[in-house]
Amino acid sequence: MHPEVVSEKPGKCPKCGMDLVLKESSNDKAGHGEMDMSTVNGIRTLNYNLLKSPEITAFPTDGPLHTLHFQLEGNMNRYLWTLDNKTVTESDKILVRKGEVLRVIMTNNSMMRHPMHLHGHDFRVLNSHGEYSPLKNVLDILPMETDTIEFAANQDGDWFFHCHILYHMMAGMGRVFSYHNSAINPQLPDKKEAWRMFKKDNRMAAFKAQVGLESNGSDGEFMWMNQRYSLNGDWHIGVKSGHGHEGSLVFGRYLGKMQWMFPYLGAQYRYKPGGHVMEKNMFGQKTIHDSYWAPVAGFQYTLPWLMVADVRVDLYGKVRFQLMREDIPISPRLRLNMMGNTDKEYMVGLRYITTKWLALSTHYDSDMNWGAGVTVIY
Repeated sequence: MHPEVVSEKPGKCPKCGMDLVLKESSNDKAGHGEMDMSTVNGIRTLNYNLLKSPEITAFPTDGPLHTLHFQLEGNMNRYLWTLDNKTVTESDKILVRKGEVLRVIMTNNSMMRHPMHLHGHDFRVLNSHGEYSPLKNVLDILPMETDTIEFAANQDGDWFFHCHILYHMMAGMGRVFSYHNSAINPQLPDKKEAWRMFKKDNRMAAFKAQVGLESNGSDGEFMWMNQRYSLNGDWHIGVKSGHGHEGSLVFGRYLGKMQWMFPYLGAQYRYKPGGHVMEKNMFGQKTIHDSYWAPVAGFQYTLPWLMVADVRVDLYGKVRFQLMREDIPISPRLRLNMMGNTDKEYMVGLRYITTKWLALSTHYDSDMNWGAGVTVIY
């Protein structure tokens, strides 16, 4: 349902194939059949209160009623989408008994719409028409909206309830309704194995990498991550021997429904020749070796404007606090990167995106000075 159905000329909607409504006749049809179809500048706004079943759809009130509440949540920073901050693989099946009525109340606490779809059933979308509420099998829930559906438990087996935006579903935004004492499905004789394979499909993992090849050296990073965990690595290698090199590898888990907090454990390696080794950081601590590696523990927290604060301490008690922001959009293709930390290291750089996997880049680094080259993105 969308406003593009009103047109100056007759024809078909290019999106859904519906017959277009002529603008001059739209006002004549407003109010027909007790539907308030108000128009603004010739655009008709549609909503589920305009739908009315021609027959009574209400269920008998003498049967058992099973009420469920779901918070539709997630974030577009890491593409996590959940019901009650749990993915389908992190939650149990919802046990259903034949003969009861399921009432599902959903509140969309995210900034994206979610068309929720239930397999194997038609459900009532409770609206202003009461007993004549319409039957659907997909309900598009807008941001900050609360909607209620009802359906009769009259099937058998397991049925998937999920967001119909594909990557939301694959990220785990759904639940499984499972009927009590269901007969064995001859097409799925091994129920446990089928459930294991189903969960495997919803355990998404992704890999990304970014490698800078510039005149002063190479800076790069990679990440392997799923919905909750991430393995992160980075390196800085100077072309000249006096520039030194360093790298780290950490593994951690994102916390909270917005996943701002990322505590981690890992290790870092550092080589700084010459006079760099005895420099003090902002806390008055010294690096006592030309070359050293040490286990580290710390956490990252995403601040407003997507600034990432990183605090870590190594085995020798050395503390580092860092602020970093990557991919600040200056123009549709130009990106700004910035970093500074208490080891008195800082960086500022620009990348011009030429393709989805290649960018022209330049940056100034406190250790390696100016450089220019390319950045490969995967």
